[in-house]
Amino acid sequence: MLCSLAVPFVDARASALSWWLGDDAPRALDALVLTGVRSPSAGRLELRLLGASHHVVATAGAARCPEVVACGGPTAPLPARHDGDVGGARYRFASTTTAYEPAALARVARDLRRRAADADNALVGVFPGSPHALTVLTGRELARGWAWSSWHVYPAAGEVVRTRSSLVGPA
Repeated sequence: MLCSLAVPFVDARASALSWWLGDDAPRALDALVLTGVRSPSAGRLELRLLGASHHVVATAGAARCPEVVACGGPTAPLPARHDGDVGGARYRFASTTTAYEPAALARVARDLRRRAADADNALVGVFPGSPHALTVLTGRELARGWAWSSWHVYPAAGEVVRTRSSLVGPA
């Protein structure tokens, strides 16, 4: 789902992003809710755009995992990896940052936008006046939970931050 955000893009850098688990996130500008159909324990996945950042709330069985990637949080920069237990479910997080020259970054942004714009499981935030500034969130149901990915495209810094996360409930 393509969302034209009614806020200007305030460019950031990957090094300014923080990661944390919690509901203390800024108000969402748009959201997409996915509901599990494969298993009653799959729960739901809420993908929330916060502008150039995100807040995802995943539930799997009794476990609830609120993940935030945004500027101004308690831990910067993003960790490369985190594995842990959240409410009895296994949570995994990984992030990478890739630097691009301007033309290559434009191609990456166009490709991300094209692939995700019409997908039922994706939310694409586009900023006015900055066609390559994007935040893309995708989610997919697993047998006992969810997996989700995000891409945060920062044109002025020439960076794309990609995160991959999952929450899997017990068997």
